[in-house]
Amino acid sequence: MGNSDKTDNSLFTEVIEALERQRSEGLHPGAQVYVSRFGEPLLDIALGESAPGRALERDDVMLWYSSGKPVTTVAILQLWERGRIGLDDRVADYVDGWGAGKERVTIRHVLTHTGGFTMIRAGETFDKNLSYAEAVARIAATPAEWEPGTKAGYHPTSGWKILGAIVEAVDGRPIDRYVADEVLVPAGAKQSRLGIPVEEQDALGDRLVPVHWTGHVLAFQDDSGLRMVPYHIEEIHNLPWHVAKVEPGGGMRGPARELGRFYESLLGFGAPILEPRTVEVMGAVHRYGIPDVIFGGQKTPWGLGVQVASGMSGGVGRRAFGHGGMASSRGIADPDAGLVLVLVTNGLPDPYRNEQRMFAFFDGAYRAFGDELEHLRLPARSMQDVFKAKPPT
Repeated sequence: MGNSDKTDNSLFTEVIEALERQRSEGLHPGAQVYVSRFGEPLLDIALGESAPGRALERDDVMLWYSSGKPVTTVAILQLWERGRIGLDDRVADYVDGWGAGKERVTIRHVLTHTGGFTMIRAGETFDKNLSYAEAVARIAATPAEWEPGTKAGYHPTSGWKILGAIVEAVDGRPIDRYVADEVLVPAGAKQSRLGIPVEEQDALGDRLVPVHWTGHVLAFQDDSGLRMVPYHIEEIHNLPWHVAKVEPGGGMRGPARELGRFYESLLGFGAPILEPRTVEVMGAVHRYGIPDVIFGGQKTPWGLGVQVASGMSGGVGRRAFGHGGMASSRGIADPDAGLVLVLVTNGLPDPYRNEQRMFAFFDGAYRAFGDELEHLRLPARSMQDVFKAKPPT
């Protein structure tokens, strides 16, 4: 185990042992874990290594991937609270050159992944050294994959680049500066960044934790059908230009405890970054019963820019909300229990083994409280039920 604080970790012995066991099985070299209730930290530890021979520390800077999406979501909802945008405003009102069958796309469509411009089925992961403006221009010109609002399909990067562009169009500050000023620093996440300039990377040194490939794959659709392709994230995502890239959908980096503080603020246990009624709106179900064309037709419910309880494994609280990050991380807030749970690992296995890892953590963390929280939880679903298919062989 890496450095730990003075919290009583005995409550979570099972969770810690599971993460250590997964480490020995090769799912991740290291992990940061944060649990709090009513704003009081209960578990704040680092396990394993950041790189061979170096222990992972609690203050090390980890890549959150899509677990950072709610940070950009909060930026959009702040502007909505202040009357500067409407959720049903059209993206075309804020993004130059928007079209190609996407004219009807609204901000709400983007937040619920029904905008019809996933770009992932064409193999576009945006793992390229493009300027933010060039990437937005490409997305704006890309033809719609379906009539906006009629289907669902997870937009891994494209949608959140557009949300970032809308924030800049309305506020004037680039999205990375806006979230630093208005979201992260007020929430107490002062070491977290959306894109880390090269000079800051040098200053961080070994505290900047690389990601490790431990079997991750992506699904690609081509003329031969759907195929699973190894996605060697370590070949790209550790490069200085990629670490510096402003990627609102998957480029947030920071210690796990700071993602926890972000969620504590949303629950009212830190400096407020949204009004309580806005947090309720964000975590409510806004999409239901629509098959997701990216996630194998699963009818996953969705909130406004966040995943909701019935779309997550591990038997979380019925009103919990949050987000997972690509085969590596997840953070949630449970307003009924006053509970915040964050797991960030530096190893990306295949999606099935990752879901097993997330199930073990979230189910174990809730069970650590015994009967006290049992009445608030959804049933813990099996992995087959989560995937609606047999596990990969």
